Amino acid sequence: MSNENILKKIEQETLNTFKTEVPSIDFHHKDEKSFNEFSKNTEKTYRECFKFPAKMFYNTELIDFGAGTGHNTISLANWGAKCTLVELSDKSLEIAKEVFKLRAKNYNDHKFVNSSIFDYEEKNKLYDIVHCRGVLSHTAGKEKAFKKICSYLKKGGYLIFGDPNKAGGFQNMLQRYALYKFSNSDEEIVKNSEILFKDDIDRSQAAVPRTRNEIIYDRWVIQSQDDPSVEEVMKWMLNCGLKLYSAYPSYPQFLLTDSYYNKNKVDFEKVKNISVLSEILWMMKTEDDISESKLVENDLSVLNDNFDKLASYLANCNKKTKIETKEFFELSDDILNSIDNVKFINNLKDKFKNFIHESKELIEIVNNKNLDDVGSYIKKCSMLFKGPCGVRHVDFIAYKGD
Repeated sequence: MSNENILKKIEQETLNTFKTEVPSIDFHHKDEKSFNEFSKNTEKTYRECFKFPAKMFYNTELIDFGAGTGHNTISLANWGAKCTLVELSDKSLEIAKEVFKLRAKNYNDHKFVNSSIFDYEEKNKLYDIVHCRGVLSHTAGKEKAFKKICSYLKKGGYLIFGDPNKAGGFQNMLQRYALYKFSNSDEEIVKNSEILFKDDIDRSQAAVPRTRNEIIYDRWVIQSQDDPSVEEVMKWMLNCGLKLYSAYPSYPQFLLTDSYYNKNKVDFEKVKNISVLSEILWMMKTEDDISESKLVENDLSVLNDNFDKLASYLANCNKKTKIETKEFFELSDDILNSIDNVKFINNLKDKFKNFIHESKELIEIVNNKNLDDVGSYIKKCSMLFKGPCGVRHVDFIAYKGD
């Protein structure tokens, strides 16, 4: 089968799945209070997480590829962007139109196009902002799709791109494997997901206003779920002439740049060796950020105090300053001792080893093809499928250089 035929086959499979259960949140039938609350949270996400406040959308032209039901795009429109919504599913697009008729400040400013990314064509038109979140993983040509959407970006324009992360979605892939081993139809996937992963569905439903079936179809029934890594996305951006503006969740970018000269010195071939620090954490995420940060904060409190004492001792050094060798050595030794007592790094290593061990055992039990044994094992796991089950979605904001 040719690459083109594979693309079309995956598109049709995805379309069929998402016509059965629309995966996007929609507000065409919800009350204004629910819509306003969601919009407020959206504004906070773009401002605080993406570092892209609402005013940056004012008086811009924006194209949203894979716009779904317009649940994100409607906020961008109401912040002042003239939006073109491109969506493969006519069912979702009709809902988006209803949402805009009800909620948009100026409905006639916006366009709605029923098309895939690959089929979309608009000559001699570039946009200030290209928006595409949670879409490319469902295609058979991620990089090709990325290049296509970036071709509509003006110089000096911004790309807002998000997708599930390969490492962050690792637990989701384990779930998919278990479900496919015991399910011969979409209906059986729905049934078995409630047996094996009810807690995960409960958490998802509490966090996002979607039905259980919408969550199940979006996570597990959909067949094409090829998530990119940080390294892949960064390479795509480089090849399209884009520079990273921000990312959420973040990864240790300070290791990739020369902050003294404010110059980008990224070797994109080696990005994976840096981003893996974050991707490991995303892969085995079991607790909320606040709980995890408290553990690290407590572990580092003594180190922080001792570091501050040494730095303060040298602060405002001038001609009159006298540094006592004994005192300087004592303060320095206090830091070395406190570093030796930092436990969270070793704890992180132990946690990762346990995570990998549980993953190996799960695969072995699933391959033995006993659903009850799989369910029992999952309940006994200390890490797998606990809490958020990994940090799945990662967003990148980039701009096209002049």
